[in-house]
Amino acid sequence: MLVALGLAQLPLAAQQDTPDVRKPFRLNEDDKPIPRAIPVKPIPRAIPVQRPTATPAPESVPAPKPMAAPEPGDITIAPQAKGTPDALQLSLADNYYEKKQYEMAAPEYEKYLGLYKNAPDTATALFRLGECYRHIGNVNSAKNAYETLLAQFASGEFIGPASYRLADLYYADKQYRDALTLYRKASVRLREPAVANAAKFFTGRCLEALGQKMEARGTYEDLVSSEKDNPFYDASRLSLGLLLKESGRNPEAIKQMQALAKQTTNPELKLQATVQSGLWSLELEPPQTAQAEADFKAALALPGKSSWKELAQLGQVRILSDAGKAQQVLDAYNKMDKDVSPDVKPQLLLLAANASRQLNKMAEALNLFGEVSREFPGSVYDKEAQYERLRTLYAANDASLVGEIDKYLAANPDADKRDEALLMKAEILFKKEDWEGAMAIYSTLELSHQLTGNRKAEALFRLGWCQLQAKNTEAAIKTFTSFATAYPTHKLVPYALLQRGLAEQSLKNLTGALKDYEQIIKSFPKAPQRELALQQKALIEGQQGNNSAMALSFKQLLKEFPETAARAQANYWIGWAAFEVKNYKEAIPALEEARKLDKEQWGEKAGIRLLLCPYYLEDRVATAREVDRYAKEGKTKVPPEILRWLGTKFYEAGHATQDNADRLLDLKNAEKYLQMLTQREEVMPDDFLLLAQAELEIPQNQQAADSLHTYLKSTKLPVPRCKGLLLLAQAQMGLTALDEAQKTVDEALTLQPEGEWSGNARIVAGDIQMARKNFDEAAKVYESVAVILDDPEITPRALEKAVVAWRAAGKPAEADKTLNKLKSRYPEYKTGRFLQQQDVSGTK
Repeated sequence: MLVALGLAQLPLAAQQDTPDVRKPFRLNEDDKPIPRAIPVKPIPRAIPVQRPTATPAPESVPAPKPMAAPEPGDITIAPQAKGTPDALQLSLADNYYEKKQYEMAAPEYEKYLGLYKNAPDTATALFRLGECYRHIGNVNSAKNAYETLLAQFASGEFIGPASYRLADLYYADKQYRDALTLYRKASVRLREPAVANAAKFFTGRCLEALGQKMEARGTYEDLVSSEKDNPFYDASRLSLGLLLKESGRNPEAIKQMQALAKQTTNPELKLQATVQSGLWSLELEPPQTAQAEADFKAALALPGKSSWKELAQLGQVRILSDAGKAQQVLDAYNKMDKDVSPDVKPQLLLLAANASRQLNKMAEALNLFGEVSREFPGSVYDKEAQYERLRTLYAANDASLVGEIDKYLAANPDADKRDEALLMKAEILFKKEDWEGAMAIYSTLELSHQLTGNRKAEALFRLGWCQLQAKNTEAAIKTFTSFATAYPTHKLVPYALLQRGLAEQSLKNLTGALKDYEQIIKSFPKAPQRELALQQKALIEGQQGNNSAMALSFKQLLKEFPETAARAQANYWIGWAAFEVKNYKEAIPALEEARKLDKEQWGEKAGIRLLLCPYYLEDRVATAREVDRYAKEGKTKVPPEILRWLGTKFYEAGHATQDNADRLLDLKNAEKYLQMLTQREEVMPDDFLLLAQAELEIPQNQQAADSLHTYLKSTKLPVPRCKGLLLLAQAQMGLTALDEAQKTVDEALTLQPEGEWSGNARIVAGDIQMARKNFDEAAKVYESVAVILDDPEITPRALEKAVVAWRAAGKPAEADKTLNKLKSRYPEYKTGRFLQQQDVSGTK
C-alpha cells in the first residue's frame, strides 16, 4: 500500500535567493540620505529546500519474510510473494531492494520486465527500478524507468510517486517546465496530504523559476491557508511574502513576515522574518520607522548569532541616517563590531561616510569611501563609493574635482552615474561662468534617459541660461520653451518664462515677450518673477504707445511689490503718463517720488516736469520752489518762459497786496527770477525793464539804473524808450544824480513832446524839482501837465502833486486853487492816492 513520502529527508527544491532586502543610500541636493539601488550579495530566502534524496523501498513484490521498516522519506509499498515464475523473479529483485543492494536489484528488475512484459506487477517493477537507478546515481536510467511507467499506466498507486520522483529529477536539471507538469500531476495523485503539499510547494518553485510569479503566489497562498500536514508551511509563507514584496505590495508582504515571525519555531527563520519586516517597513511611503525600530530591536534580542542580526544593526543605523542624525550614525558605526560580514560592511561604511560628509568631515568621509573601494574592488559598493567620493569633493569645492570626474568617466561607469558625474562637472563649469563648457555638457544631458525629474529639469533650465550668457539667444528661447512644455509644474517655470520674455525682448519681439510676462502675472500669483514681469510689461506697453496701460501696470507693480527696486522708474512713468494727458496734479506726487528715490537716474527727467506741472497749474509758489531746486540740481537750465512768468506774476502779486511785508517779498522774488532770466541768452529787452521796475520798488536804484541802461541799448522805438528813460530818471533821483535825471527826462520829452508819455515825463521833471527843493518850479511843472493833457489818470495825479508842491512852497492859496481845480475837473478822483508815492511807470 502507499505509505507516505517521508518528511525528515523530504526533497527540497533548489535554493533561490532573496531579492535585495537592503536599501542603500546616496545624498540628494540637501545632502540628506535617500535610497539608491545597490544590489547586495544574495542572502538565503528561506530554509534551504533541497532535492529529493531519500531511498524508497520496493513495493508490491512477494516477501518471504517481513521487510525492514522503511527509512524516513522512502516511498514504500509492501511486496506480496506469489508462486508463479514472474512473482519469484520479482521477489528476488525485491529482496535485493529491501537490503538496499540497488546495484543487484536493478538487473533483476530489468530481467523481470524483459521476461514478463504483461505481468501484473509491471508498474511496481518499473517504479522500483527507477528508485534503484536513482540511488546508484544513474539518473538517465531512473528517468527512463519513471517515464516508461507513466507512459504505460494512466492510473494506479504508482502514478503519483513516479510523477513526483521524475519531477524532482527534472527540477535538479533545471528543466522547470517539465518538472512543473509532473509536480502538478503528483499533487493530485499522491494520497498522503503531506506529500501532496510538498508537490504543490515545488509547483510554486517551478512557477517562480519560469517567471510566472502571479501563479506561484496563488500556489503559496493555497499552502499558507492549510497548516495541517504541510511540511512547507513556513517556507510557503516566506515565499509568499517575498513575491508580494517583489510585486510592490509591501504592506501585505510585511503582514506575511510578521505572521511568519510569530508562528515559526525555526529560530533562523523567525530572525529572518523579523528583520525583513523591519527593512520593508522602511520602504513604505511614508516609512514606518517605529515598526522598523521595534522589529530590529526584537531581532537583536533573539538568541544566537546570524547575518540577519547584522542587517538589523544596519537597519538601525539606516533609521538614524534617514532622520538626518549624522553624529548618531557615526556613534553607532564606531560601536559596531568592525568584523562584520561582507554583505553588511560596505553598506555600513557608505552610511558612515555619508554621515561624515553631512558633518563637514570631508577628510574622514573620503577615507571611508576609499576603504570601501580598497576592500571591495570592482563591487557595486566600490562603484557607489567612487561616485560618492566625487560628490564629497564637490561639496568640499576641491580644485581637483574636474580632473577626478574625467578619470571617473574614463572608467565607463553605469549610465546613471555617468550622467550624474557629467551634471556635476557642468555645475562646476557653470559656477566658474564657463558658459560654453557648461553648455556643451548640459546639451548632452538634455537627451539623457537616466536623469529624471528635477535633476533633468534643472539641467535643461541651466542649458537655456548658458545659451543666454553665450549670446545664443534664439537657442535659449527654444530651450526655455522645451523646459516650460516638459515641466509645466516645475518651480522654475515662471523664471524660464521670464528669461524667455527678456530674450524675446532683446530680439525686438515685443509681442512674444509681452505674452510671456502676462502668463507669469496671470498664472503665478505668488512667484517673485511677477515683479520683473510687471516692470517689463509696463515698459513694453510704453514702447507700444499704450501709456494708460503702462501706468496701470506700474501701479500694480507698486501695489504688489511696494519695496521693488523699480519704484523710482515706476513712479516716473506713472507721473510721465499723467503729465502727457495734462493731469498735472496726479503727475506731481509720482514725479516727486521718482526724484526722491533715484535722483541720479530720474532727478533730471522728473525735475523738468515738476517745473512744468505747477507752471501749467499757474501755482507761482510751487513753481518758484521747483525752480530753486532745479537751478541747483538740474543738468540743464530752467526754461526762460518759466522765469519770465515767475517774475511777472510775483511783480503783479506785489502790486496787488495791501500788506507791505508781502509786497516787499513778492517784489524781491520778482527781482530774483528776473535777474536769473537776464543772465540768459534768451532774455528780451522787456525783461530788463520789468526787472528795473522791481528793483526800483525794493528799492535797488543802482541795479535798476544798470538794468535800464541795458534795456535802452536795445530799445529804439520812441514809446518803449521813453518809458525806460523815465524809469532811469527815477533811479537816478534815488541815487541823487539829479542833473543826470534832468537830462534823461529832457531826452524823453524830446522823444514824446506831447501825449500821455509827455505828461508822465513832466511829472518826473516836477519830481526832480521837488528833490532840488524848488517847490515853486515843481508846482508849475506839475500844473503844465493839465494844460497840455486831459488824461483821467495822469492829469489828476499831476494836479495832486502840484497841490503838494504849493504847500511845500508855503503858498496855501495857490494850493487850494489847484485843489479846487482838481476836484471840479475830476470829481471821482480820490485825492491823497499819490501824495506819498511817485509812480512814473505810466501804467493805469
